[in-house]
Amino acid sequence: MQRLDQIDQQLELLLAVPEEVDSNKLQALLSQRELLLQQLMAEPESLDKRLWQQAIERTSVLLERIRHHRDRSANQVQRLQHGQRSMQVYNKFR
Repeated sequence: MQRLDQIDQQLELLLAVPEEVDSNKLQALLSQRELLLQQLMAEPESLDKRLWQQAIERTSVLLERIRHHRDRSANQVQRLQHGQRSMQVYNKFR
């Protein structure tokens, strides 16, 4: 569980920045986290229920932060595409 806490802290730091997130680093950390969770779930009798519940709560928080970054990135792409279309229309009439 200690390694899971470390990965979660790294994810929190990565997602705490308002600018764009390094998607490769995010993907690597999420892959490590998934693998570790699978290993932990393979031996449920050795899990501390309180710590496991905290890990589940952190998962929800992390997922919400990831959704927030995804939505913000999608909005930025949408604005960029709209701006490009506007420039194309403008250039037609120049």
